[in-house]
Amino acid sequence: MKKIIMKAASMATAAIIAATAYAGVVLKDNTVNAAYQTPRLIVTGSEITTGDVNAGDEFEMVVHLKNESTSTKLFNIRLEFGSDDNEIYPVDGTNVVYVDSVDKEEEFDVTIDLASRGDLEQKPYTLNVNYEYEDNNRNTFEDSSEITVPVLQAPVLSISEMKLSKNEIDLDGKTSFSCKLNNMGKGSVYNVMVEVNGELINDTDTVVGNIDMGQSSSVDLSVKGVSIGDEDIDITVTYEDADGNPYEISKTISLSVLEPVEEAVAEEAPEVNMTLVIAGIGAVILVIVIANVVRKKKEKKYA
Repeated sequence: MKKIIMKAASMATAAIIAATAYAGVVLKDNTVNAAYQTPRLIVTGSEITTGDVNAGDEFEMVVHLKNESTSTKLFNIRLEFGSDDNEIYPVDGTNVVYVDSVDKEEEFDVTIDLASRGDLEQKPYTLNVNYEYEDNNRNTFEDSSEITVPVLQAPVLSISEMKLSKNEIDLDGKTSFSCKLNNMGKGSVYNVMVEVNGELINDTDTVVGNIDMGQSSSVDLSVKGVSIGDEDIDITVTYEDADGNPYEISKTISLSVLEPVEEAVAEEAPEVNMTLVIAGIGAVILVIVIANVVRKKKEKKYA
């Protein structure tokens, strides 16, 4: 019976040893230190010190960590940073940071230079932080955390097929401005508006709305000449990204507004003396009458 009890006690001790070993508890001479607490290193937060991260940007990240143990100092800390598909990667080629030691309950920061791939879509990506460390007795522990990195995709909107139906119009005449807006970026563009302004024309604009990734939108605006001259008119396209940040594209196109031909002719025609005109018409009629009288006399003479 004693042997069975001893055997049972040995089995219980073995079970405790296995459990505590798995938890990282220090064991000496097959005894368990019940007061020992497994040291734990955690990520308490992070911040990107260089501002927003656009796809293709390099950025600096500060990671805040803490040794949560109230009794154990940590040694030989190895931090490894990476993402599953290499969306986020280290700038200098190494993704490992070493820290010699951290006191119990101590907080510390690690700074690392990272970059995002240029072809990423606009959305949050996960940066994995894997770490290894040792306690006072050189027992090794492993753990990991995840950090979210919001990646923005700078919108790329281009203008093509920009033209006027007529580059010369009369005063108060009209022409049509047209163009195509092409979303060449990795995300949608929002609140797109086109304005046409100039001293020679009436200002006009139109709201295009949103343009999805890879899509285009056509613009057609009627423009009226209000002042005579030959100048460029301004084309301004404004739009926003997903976060409401504003963007602007500015172009120009030449236009001539001319004086109407009918008015020019009327202004250039010389003044006519109506008395002379009437006198001239009377003289012509008199000549015609005299000619007819002479002709009739001759016809009677030879009759």
